[in-house]
Formats: sequence, structure tokens, C-alpha cells
Amino acid sequence: MIVALAIWMLSSAPDAGQGPVQTQVREMMGTQVTVVISSATPEEAEAGFHAAFREFERVEQVMNEWRPESPLSAINAIAGTGHFAPAPDDLCEVLRQSLRAARRTGGLFDPTWAGLRDLWRFESDETGVVPSEADVKKACPLVSYQNVEIQGHSPAGTGCQVRLRKRGMKLGLGGVAKGWGVDQAVRSLRSSGLRNFLVQAGGDLYAAGKRGDRPWRVGIRDPRGPRDAYFARMEVTDAAFSTSGDYERYFISAGERYHHIIDPRTCHPAAASRSATILAPTAMEAEFLTKAAFILGGEKGLALAESWGAAAVLVSSNNQVLVSRSLRGKLEYSTPTP
Repeated sequence: MIVALAIWMLSSAPDAGQGPVQTQVREMMGTQVTVVISSATPEEAEAGFHAAFREFERVEQVMNEWRPESPLSAINAIAGTGHFAPAPDDLCEVLRQSLRAARRTGGLFDPTWAGLRDLWRFESDETGVVPSEADVKKACPLVSYQNVEIQGHSPAGTGCQVRLRKRGMKLGLGGVAKGWGVDQAVRSLRSSGLRNFLVQAGGDLYAAGKRGDRPWRVGIRDPRGPRDAYFARMEVTDAAFSTSGDYERYFISAGERYHHIIDPRTCHPAAASRSATILAPTAMEAEFLTKAAFILGGEKGLALAESWGAAAVLVSSNNQVLVSRSLRGKLEYSTPTP
């Protein structure tokens, strides 16, 4: 089985030498969530599916900023008013980890990027409109993880309280929430006694154990090739992958590509990379690093990933492939489409 990173379409045809698998797919969190379980009885697999999808349901209820009743929406709704909003334990943990990642990456990853969502539109009637530089400069101060405050416990005695200091600020946890969901699903599957499985939510994936008698195989999409074309392949076990690319949500204007991965330093689409794939111990870490390494690009992007104990495969803006030392000899790849 080849898993297409950044497209994440699971092949239904088994590779030779691999055992049977059981799969369930559900539309959740604005994407397809897939759980694949290998080397288990139908009863064991069914219990695993229930446990895994229950975790994603919880994450969707709490961290979906598009649901007006979610705790995350409540935080965004009172930005700049001086008031704190209560948050449950899991949202508090995700926010704390996100702020630590923001500090550790020097702001290359910033959960307040969503303050620019109304400026750069990639999935609306205004897709294709490049904002004026004046509008960019006006909105850019809203991207500021330093202006997120987290305090103690909520009035209910659990969770925490969160405040955004500036009016117009927004927390956007789409990719991070999916990564958290993957990690929680992995924990639940292991608690159920399962050791061989794959969990995928959008661009975030964790491969545990093996599929039959061999590790899981993943493929990394060619940034300028057809949707089903891969330029790299490797075997993975007990690790998370995340891929970000400038081909996921974008538009072309005056011959220039504008995409959804915004550099918080400039508040414009990042220009150093075409794609970034991260191999890390957890899906949350992979999610933090894929954005930061994409924005930084090149050898500095590789060094950033490696400083976290992770590994990276980067495709630069001029189509150069850069691979972390720890992946050399393990990754089969060719030159991506120009």
C-alpha cells in the first residue's frame, strides 16, 4: 500500500507479501479521516475504530473554529475585549503546545495566522484577489502569538482561560487539531491492544507497526505533477508524517502563485519551498515543523527539523530536493516535475 502524502489517498490494492487490513473512512474535521488496522480480528478492529473516531469527534466539537458553539470560536469571538474565555483541558494543552512551538520556531509557526483569513482567500468567491499592500500591513499585527494569554483553571475548576489581546485576532488550529486528533487516536488504539495500524487526517498521518510482514509504505506527491504522481517513496513504522505544499490551496494571478501557507514575518505566502514533508515522533510535532520548515526552506529548514529530532524532505522553490541525513539511503526519489 502506498499512502500519498499531501493527497493522502489510500490504495485499496494490497502490495504483495502484505496481510489483509480493515479500513474505515469518515468525513470529519473538514477532511477525510481514515483508520487502517492490520493483523487484528474483526472484533478487535471494530473496537479500535470506535475508540479512534471517538477521539476525532471530541476534537471536532472543541477545536473547530467554524462551529459557533465550539470553545475555540468563543475565544475568537471576544478577542480584544479584555475578557477571558474558558477552555477545556484538551484545547488548553493544544494551545500550550502551539505557543511553545511558536517560541521554538521563532514565530515561523504561529497559531494566530487566522487573523489573515479574511485577507487571503483561497476557497471563496474572492479567490484570486491579491490584497493591497496597505491592507496586508494593516492586518499583519494581528498575527502575534505573544498576544495569546493562558491562565490557570476556568471557573469550573478544570481546563484554563484564554484571552486574545487584540481585536481581530483569531486562533486557527485546523492542521494542529488534526495532528492532535491523530495522536489521540493512536493513543486509544494502543490502549485497545492494537499495534499495527495507520491513522490519517488530511495531511497528517501516523503509521504504527507493520502492514502484514512489512512496514507501511508512503509516497510523497510531486508538487507540480498530477494528483496521483509521487516523486519519493519510503517505508515507515512508528512515526508521524505531515506534508504541506503550495499546490493544496492556491491561485495564480499575473503569472504568480499565491498559496495558503503564509509567512508570519511578511504576512504574504511563503516563497522558499514547493513542499515540505516531516517525519517526527508525533503528528503534532510534524504539523508544527512542516509549516516552519516550508517557510524557512533550504538547509535552514532541514536544520530546524533535525534540531527537534525530526527529519525532512523539502522541495525548494527552484525544484531542488533536500533530504535530512537520517533519511538518506531510506528514501527513493527522483527529480520532481519542473
